[in-house]
Amino acid sequence: MAYEVGNHAISVPASADLSAKQFLFGTIDASGQVAVTGAGVAADGVIGDKPAAAGRPTSLYATPGMVVKVMCGAAVAAGALLEADAAGKAVTQAAGKILAKALEAGSGDGAIIPALLILQR
Repeated sequence: MAYEVGNHAISVPASADLSAKQFLFGTIDASGQVAVTGAGVAADGVIGDKPAAAGRPTSLYATPGMVVKVMCGAAVAAGALLEADAAGKAVTQAAGKILAKALEAGSGDGAIIPALLILQR
């Protein structure tokens, strides 16, 4: 099933080269820059584009209730609650913060699926 949603993003400087980090969970760090979210911790959104150097603007989808694309770090079932793994990828929630809900199944590491943002603090 396809999902069409007019998403709004905030623009935040990248903390590093994030060109290979599109669709990963992102966190705004103490310097006000987006970094990839660590395992099980709260995220501020999903990185929406591919800034190639620190300081370049990146889109961060940061509104709970939005449908966004996320990259999986392992297979996930449709309807599963998701958290971030150590690489900022979506995995089935075990003990970490609930960041999203899978709207489709993901076949494994690198799969990109639509997810409903929750962003538990």
